[in-house]
Amino acid sequence: MTQCEICGTEIKGEAQYIIIGSSKLFVCKSCARYGTIVVDKKTKPKSRVKSESRLYEQMDHEIEEGMEEGYGRRIKEAREKAGLKQAELAKRINEKQSLLRKIENEEIIPGKEVMRKINRVLNL
Repeated sequence: MTQCEICGTEIKGEAQYIIIGSSKLFVCKSCARYGTIVVDKKTKPKSRVKSESRLYEQMDHEIEEGMEEGYGRRIKEAREKAGLKQAELAKRINEKQSLLRKIENEEIIPGKEVMRKINRVLNL
């Protein structure tokens, strides 16, 4: 199954490569209007599957490098050392307390902007 890289729907019929900025995307006909069409293709090239899997592997590696084991515990310890409750820290960084709880429990990996705000408040 080939999916549109913008909307995620299964591409039925003709698919197209487009350029948006410096990115080349494989998209459905309705999403092609968001970029400049490079090449029309009816089938997804086989080499694309390999490049996609390498891209996802690289993304996973970069995430793992940026967030080492125990990041949630360190955030929780710093918050407690600062004498803040989760709700208080969440209010200071303008995020939901449930997000902070998930970060501290290492259920999710925070985005760069959220980490920047946490680091700023907790002086990490």
